[in-house]
Amino acid sequence: MSDFIEVRIHGQLFRLRAGTEEAYVRSLAAYVDDVMKTISRQSNTVSTERLAIMAALNVTDTLFQQQRRAEGDTKAVHERITRLVTLSDRLLGD
Repeated sequence: MSDFIEVRIHGQLFRLRAGTEEAYVRSLAAYVDDVMKTISRQSNTVSTERLAIMAALNVTDTLFQQQRRAEGDTKAVHERITRLVTLSDRLLGD
């Protein structure tokens, strides 16, 4: 898929070449637009460049937090499996 998709982020039109579904690209653009609008309302920053950097940091923070949670969840699952295997080995006498 090499079609162009036009999206509007923080009032600016972007023509993107997407290698994925149009709806997905539009949802990404809408998310970034929402983050920029939220930051714009909460700060005195008027520079689009500054807003974009702050939005990128915000989105990256969210991503890193989710990755940490996922890593913790994976570790907890592995620990639980190990305990269950040990317990079943004891119960079954293996």
